[in-house]
Amino acid sequence: MMSTDNNNKLLSNFIALGVVQGTNFLVPLLVMPYVISKIGAAGFGVIAIAQVLMIYLSAICDYGFNLTATRDIAIYKDDYLKISKIFFSVIATKLLITTFLLTLLLACFAFIPVSRAHSILYGLGFTYVIGQSLLVSWFFQGKEKMNYITISTLIARLIFVILVMAFIHRKEDGIYFLFFLGTGNIVAGLFSIYLAIRIYKLKFLGLEWADIKYELKEGWHVTISNLSINTFMYSGVFILRIFTNDTIVGYYSIAERIFFAARQVLSVFSQVIYPQVCQLSHKSEKTSNAFFKNIYLPFLLLAFAGCTLLFILSPQVIHLFIKHAPFLPVLLLRMLSFVPFIVCLNIPAYQLLLAFDYKKSYLPVFITATVINIAANFLLAKNFGATGTALSIIITELFITAALNQQLYKNNLAGYLINGSDE
Repeated sequence: MMSTDNNNKLLSNFIALGVVQGTNFLVPLLVMPYVISKIGAAGFGVIAIAQVLMIYLSAICDYGFNLTATRDIAIYKDDYLKISKIFFSVIATKLLITTFLLTLLLACFAFIPVSRAHSILYGLGFTYVIGQSLLVSWFFQGKEKMNYITISTLIARLIFVILVMAFIHRKEDGIYFLFFLGTGNIVAGLFSIYLAIRIYKLKFLGLEWADIKYELKEGWHVTISNLSINTFMYSGVFILRIFTNDTIVGYYSIAERIFFAARQVLSVFSQVIYPQVCQLSHKSEKTSNAFFKNIYLPFLLLAFAGCTLLFILSPQVIHLFIKHAPFLPVLLLRMLSFVPFIVCLNIPAYQLLLAFDYKKSYLPVFITATVINIAANFLLAKNFGATGTALSIIITELFITAALNQQLYKNNLAGYLINGSDE
């Protein structure tokens, strides 16, 4: 049985991380009606495409540290010299990658004429990537003390809202949306670094290329997986724009943002339980099995109930963003409303494969899923527009859930999820 103290710790971390991730997604979502009223659905479509690129670049900067570094911090959580070394090595590696990506972006502006059309929007938007590279939520996640970055994130999002309301008044001001979001991220990132160093008395022990090389090697497979996930999650916007226009992309982006906000609840849950999955799965099948039974199954039922509610209330939810919305965004949101439940079904399989470092098992799944998604997007978006893009997401997530669970059984890890027993 899970102890009461342990359950309370999980609940506390879930609430703290929920506030962090919730403000990251919900605050931009809540200001969307205001922004759309000022710049229009077509203008928001342009911003949505730029934000997708920044999310891709952020995924590269994160480099899988939310999993690999979190795992290492969870394992060595009481060895402060070790976690100090990990802390500064990861930050240095992320800043190195960020510098490389900024150089690459500036080179595109200089040598690719077509990229200059929205160069100011993309240049200002890169602050979002810088902010993401500074966040050390992976450290607090490994320490299972997510409440420490809650305040900094709330302050950052408050700054974002104030800037948006103060400076975005017409269509031309849309170029500042991502810049304001990135400014908030930078504030949160710097404050989270300060808190980590002060609270845990982390010591800078110097940097060696061998440490950075280790971090790059450790995170490579997870990074490819994350890029694959981001590709099939966000590439639909790019492909949809090829066959439609900014207005259709804007309508799709509204439904997609709501879907991402719902899916973010799964991300919070997954990140909260991951450190304990890493620890318990290396003890015995029985402890891991009891954990999933007592924690995961109730959450799965709640996820299904939430998806059902989203499906029923889709017209009312869309109305919050567009007062006289056409039927298309409502249809798109209803198509996507049960995808979070499909994703929830693969959380245990993915986490166990990660915990036991089965890179060769989960990486091909995401690469194949990306190929399937892109092919489906080109075929379905061309023939069915935005509904085809939504359908390609459903197809991809069904494949991932089936494939990850198949790999779980193939690698004889199913016992850690169900029918576990000590040997």
